[in-house]
Amino acid sequence: MRIYEDLRVVQTRVGILQSLVAGLIVLLIIHFWTLQVVRAKYFRALAENNRSRLVTLAAPRGPLLDRNGRVLVENRPSFNVLLTPEDAEDLDGTVAKLGRTLGMGEAQLRERLVRRAQFRPVVVKADAPLADVAALEARRVELRAVSVEVVPLRSYPLAAAAAHALGRVGEVTERQLQSPEFSDLQQGALVGQAGLESQYNRSLMGKDGYRRVIVNSRGLEVAEADRRSPVDGPSLTLTLDSHLQAAMDRAFAGRAGSAVALDPQTGEILAMTSTPAYDPNKFSTGIEPALWGRLSTDPGTPLVNRVIQGQYSPGSTFKLVMATAALEEGIISPDTTFYCPGYLSVYNTVFRCHKASGHGVVNVHQALALSCNVFFYQLGMRLEINRIAAYAKRLGLGAPTGIDLPYEAGGLIPSPEWKLRVQKAPWYGGETVSVSIGQGQVNVTPLQMARLAAVIANGGKLVRPHLVRSRGGQPVSEEAPPDQGFKPQVLQVVRSGMAAVVAEGTGGRARLPGIVVCGKTGSAQVVAKSRFDKTPTLTSVLPHGWFVAFAPAENPRIALAVLVEHGGSGGEGAAPVAHEILAAFFGLKAPTEPGVAGVTDPETED
Repeated sequence: MRIYEDLRVVQTRVGILQSLVAGLIVLLIIHFWTLQVVRAKYFRALAENNRSRLVTLAAPRGPLLDRNGRVLVENRPSFNVLLTPEDAEDLDGTVAKLGRTLGMGEAQLRERLVRRAQFRPVVVKADAPLADVAALEARRVELRAVSVEVVPLRSYPLAAAAAHALGRVGEVTERQLQSPEFSDLQQGALVGQAGLESQYNRSLMGKDGYRRVIVNSRGLEVAEADRRSPVDGPSLTLTLDSHLQAAMDRAFAGRAGSAVALDPQTGEILAMTSTPAYDPNKFSTGIEPALWGRLSTDPGTPLVNRVIQGQYSPGSTFKLVMATAALEEGIISPDTTFYCPGYLSVYNTVFRCHKASGHGVVNVHQALALSCNVFFYQLGMRLEINRIAAYAKRLGLGAPTGIDLPYEAGGLIPSPEWKLRVQKAPWYGGETVSVSIGQGQVNVTPLQMARLAAVIANGGKLVRPHLVRSRGGQPVSEEAPPDQGFKPQVLQVVRSGMAAVVAEGTGGRARLPGIVVCGKTGSAQVVAKSRFDKTPTLTSVLPHGWFVAFAPAENPRIALAVLVEHGGSGGEGAAPVAHEILAAFFGLKAPTEPGVAGVTDPETED
């Protein structure tokens, strides 16, 4: 009986032992399955990485050239310091040594290692100086996980000039990597982040190459197994003229605002500036957080392209729309006159002219030249808001122009339907009176106003502004601009009035010797004039000064819009800037001092 009981204990113990052995065997089988099947790809890559390494050969982005072949954006060679954590026997020690060698903090280096693809090197320092490269080469054995590659770096010789048109590059963001457009890129890739660099990013990027090298047990290269050369991105030839661009930037020195010049026949943009601006070279290697903070919080908004994103009241430049609409609709003829006593009392409100004593009896030609508000109040009441809105849109206002730049604003041309939908309120006649001189809710961009000048100059064709002439040597075709169907005699009357603005009216400071300039001044009120009159120290809220123009009057070659923020009146603030730009375009050796004799005091305009 006792023997039987002893056997039962032994049998229980043997069963437990057998179960343990079986369990261990199952665990081993699962582990082997995991190693050989589930994680086979990982260990194959790890083994391959121990004997070979894939080195990316970055493709240079295509250069940007001006219309005459001058370089606007190019590439220069630079050194990137790379760290491959899998190659480091002691990653903490490697990071510490690398930080001391490069003069960087360990926390800064570790931050770059947080998000990365496995077995992919991480750029820990871009555009490293030669001293850092020499120091790393001297420590090549102890820093076997560190390498240096030569990469093309984007260079902007013009610095801040034309920065908003040309754009900038920067490291691809996490959000961008999640979009289909950038899904094939790796973290650290440089892509266009603004301007033409962003709009034509894929065209400019080219195709990266690679080198597959064999390394020894110490991680040093011993042979090259395979190579594919990178394919350079194609060049873009732009419509910009670098000489005119430089002149435009000089003319804006110390002023905030924007200007854009285009060919009125084709829509090719000849020059574009928005100030204050930024230096895109600061972004090429990854902008410092402190500098980004200053740029993004700067009240001067240097990151905003005012030419296509700035939305302003057009002021008296809108009178070009009013004159065209009234003549086209037969509301007035070139001989129709209205009496201006200095004000108009209507809708229980007194609307004043900028000249308190009035302009007397004026026709449309004189009203444009002298910028008589009362004349255009009369037109506004006769046209009414729906026809005003229809003609403004027909002339290209209130909608994006379609320029080949991202994030273009559309502006606003108000209407009763818009007000009812947005403000849940009816339209009042007094609002039409304000709209008739470009005030109230009307908002336009400088590019829209330059196109407005082009429509009047070219006989009524609504061109599409664009910046690219050819890609990789192949011309970019443009559709013929649609003809808006304005009567030639109507546009001739408006052109005659614009010529009088410069010859004898409020735009005298834009005159050029021997060249007939057609223009229109305007002032966009920032605060109510009554408040400004009571507080003359409010210089920061002076009106924005407008000047739109084209020249010469016959066979125009350039259309232009200038906006000087807080520049006062258009005749005083914007017309002199336009004068310098036009003088440079027509090859005058030095800007001439425009005569202003007999010009209405521009400080009182609008």
